Amino acid sequence: MNTPTRIQAEAPTPWFRVGEVWLVLFLLGASVIGTFGLLAAALEHPDVHLVVPNAVHQPSSMPPMAPAAPVRAETPP
Repeated sequence: MNTPTRIQAEAPTPWFRVGEVWLVLFLLGASVIGTFGLLAAALEHPDVHLVVPNAVHQPSSMPPMAPAAPVRAETPP
C-alpha cells in the first residue's frame, strides 16, 4: 500500500544561481563597454572635413516647395 509522503518545501533559489540574471547583466555590461569604446573611437578619430578642389555648388534637382495656403478664419454670418 502506498502511503502519502510529506512534501518538503524547497528553499527558494538564490538570485545568483539563475542563469537569466547573468545573461541580463552580461548584456547590460557589454552595452556599457561598447558605448565607451565607440565614444573613445569617435574622440580619437574625428570626422575629416572634405574639400573638393574647384567644386561648384549645384542647386538641387528637386523643385522648391510651394508655400502653404494661408489659413482664413471663418467669420460668423
